[in-house]
Amino acid sequence: MKNLNRTLMVAGLAAAGHAASAQAVGSACGCPDVAARTPVNVSTLVDANDNLINAATTLTCNNLYILDTRLYVNAGQDLYIEPGTVIKAQSNVGAAHAIIVARDGQIWANGSEACPIIMTSVNDPLDGSYSVLNRGQWGSLVVLGRAYTNKQNTDNDPTETAVNGVGSIEGLAVGDPRHEFGNPVGTEINDDNSGVIRYVSLRHGGEIIGANNEINGLTLGGVGTGTTIDHVEVVANKDDGFEFFGGTVNAKNLVAFHCDDDYIDWDNGWNGKLQFVYGIQGPDNSGGANNQGDNGFECDGDDAATNTGIKSNPIVYNATIIARNLNDEAIEAKERTLGSITNSIFARFARGLNMTTEVGAAWNANTFNVKNCTFQEVGTPLRINNVVPAAGSPEQTKFAADGNLSVGANALIDATYTMGANNSLTDRVNPVPPAGAVAAQTTLTPPVDGFFTGAKYRGAFQPGATPWTEGWTLAAQIGLDVAASAGCTGDLNRDGIVNATDFGLFVNAFNNTCY
Repeated sequence: MKNLNRTLMVAGLAAAGHAASAQAVGSACGCPDVAARTPVNVSTLVDANDNLINAATTLTCNNLYILDTRLYVNAGQDLYIEPGTVIKAQSNVGAAHAIIVARDGQIWANGSEACPIIMTSVNDPLDGSYSVLNRGQWGSLVVLGRAYTNKQNTDNDPTETAVNGVGSIEGLAVGDPRHEFGNPVGTEINDDNSGVIRYVSLRHGGEIIGANNEINGLTLGGVGTGTTIDHVEVVANKDDGFEFFGGTVNAKNLVAFHCDDDYIDWDNGWNGKLQFVYGIQGPDNSGGANNQGDNGFECDGDDAATNTGIKSNPIVYNATIIARNLNDEAIEAKERTLGSITNSIFARFARGLNMTTEVGAAWNANTFNVKNCTFQEVGTPLRINNVVPAAGSPEQTKFAADGNLSVGANALIDATYTMGANNSLTDRVNPVPPAGAVAAQTTLTPPVDGFFTGAKYRGAFQPGATPWTEGWTLAAQIGLDVAASAGCTGDLNRDGIVNATDFGLFVNAFNNTCY
């Protein structure tokens, strides 16, 4: 009985710790409680045109920054954000407040697991209770660089400019040079350095700035390989979680949950690398009208048939993306894209790999590849041009020969959950496969190139291990990464909750001999 009481006490203290964490952001770095921080309006740091006044500006964690304006980091300027810093943004529909790092500007948001940097709505109490249905409360973060894009001035696209290779970023007004990305053809800077974004949580963004025009959680336009994107979370964004518009930037350890559009979207000739992605669809299914458009990956190169630039060609390993109620596409491969998605898990989508005729041809030619992926409880694992290839067809044979598996509900991960008011969970998801799970095994190891981690398993999380989301994400705070299952004393059925079910399992196993 003493051990049981101690188990229950530990569980209670863990739950209390989540509630107490609201004011303790950055405490491990010596930052004061959020309630004790000095409010600073960001409008005091910019000029009349929203440009940073000083060449170098540092946001410190002893202050609470109120984003009551746009903030532009322009050429030659640096914005430093200390670990544990909190920025709360006000709503401004039609001219959303956002942080925009223009070409040749740099942002140094270098948080840590113990002291993440949080950018969120002014209405967020930071205790995990601010509903994930609150999307579009502010703009978000936009970073623009001078790496390659395939933007062309013959595309008849409202985001084109007069210069081939240069575009105007989606979600912001055309004609403002601060919104342009890329460089003239032949002068691209593919190792361009826009700074560091590490251990950063971007919450409740994507505010509308015009008709059908929202900002992504993290927008990357023409960003180069000199930039570090690592351990970044996007929560409840009104548009995509992450979108890559051209560029060569690589990214690792990304979380996107409860956003209103795609988890990962690439376009305009993105040629980067990506590893460890965790995405989960919201409790209302998200996705806008009829819950469509909320794809795991939306793979694109350019919508214009006349575009002759280099196609998108990224390399992706180790994603776990969970949909709701069998909606949408796990991988929506559209126009002008090559690349590969390998060692990943997709659960509860209506369709798995959905390709246009153009991308289907690239897939048959092995220049667009989806290999060693597990599709769990996916209605139609393979479609080409909206047609399901017949059983035994060359297409179905190739899909299987590439190591892709189609498995039933909960065969590999627990992909269902129930969320109530204030983000409370009565049934928790578990995206971590059990150790030794066959459907999580792979014969393909990522390249040894200095970027990829040699993860020889499928999905974003090492089977049986504590997920890398623990300690810094809102996903962990509210229980969407099942962190409690990996290290929660008493959680015998790994559902993230210590309750009577676990006690029953313990009683039934009492006095058993373990070998």
